[in-house]
Amino acid sequence: MTLLFAYGSNMDSQGRDAWLRAQGHAGALPRSLGPALLLDRRLSFERYGRSRGGGVSTLSVAPGHAVDGALLEVDAALLAMFDEKEGHPDAYLREAVHAILPDGTLRECWLYDVPPQRRHGHIPPTQAFLDVVRRGLAEHGLPALALEAAAQQRPFRPVVPWMFVYGTLRAGQPNAHLLAGLTRHPATARGVLHDFGPYPGMVLGEGRVVGEIVPVPDRWRIMETLGFKFPWYDPYNQNIWKGDKPVHDDWFLSF
Repeated sequence: MTLLFAYGSNMDSQGRDAWLRAQGHAGALPRSLGPALLLDRRLSFERYGRSRGGGVSTLSVAPGHAVDGALLEVDAALLAMFDEKEGHPDAYLREAVHAILPDGTLRECWLYDVPPQRRHGHIPPTQAFLDVVRRGLAEHGLPALALEAAAQQRPFRPVVPWMFVYGTLRAGQPNAHLLAGLTRHPATARGVLHDFGPYPGMVLGEGRVVGEIVPVPDRWRIMETLGFKFPWYDPYNQNIWKGDKPVHDDWFLSF
């Protein structure tokens, strides 16, 4: 058995299971392990779905944000059927990610997302498709606020208000002043540190990294000061016109 992070219409067991049965699957159906969170992604609609008549769910890289979904347990036969359903590897690409369960457990799982060359900017979804996704969210007790914002291409505040720091941002380190005035809490994370000279880099793994967690309401300030740059088509809290960054002081544009 393997795990699949489901978002969008794949959270809706009614439509998902009906499709599987219609394709001739007579075995066990996907078993939901409950809600899960995928970090550093944001829900978007950047692909046209012919069968849906409008935009369908995609994910955009967005550090500090998170996507609500459900973790499904599937066998090899079901995974092959999901590959067919999602058009892997052309329409959607299956990739390995890590999702977080409500108890904080980190689980490796598969994810389907649209490769960059298949994205076409924001495509409004139909109300019928949104109703399917809303039903899936409600099935797992999840809110629809991020869905409604993405459908209307409205800014949505990150749902992860904490940041784990382990290198130059820790207390007593060269960039600690960027977090001056914020409360620090000792913390550890599962991962492995790599030496990049003036700063360390962390990747998920079986090791233990010691650091701190701090509440960071304005991540763009830190990332900008550190010189972190994103391409113009996928900005990270640096886009004034989208309301991700203030025009002046604490004034934001809102359309």
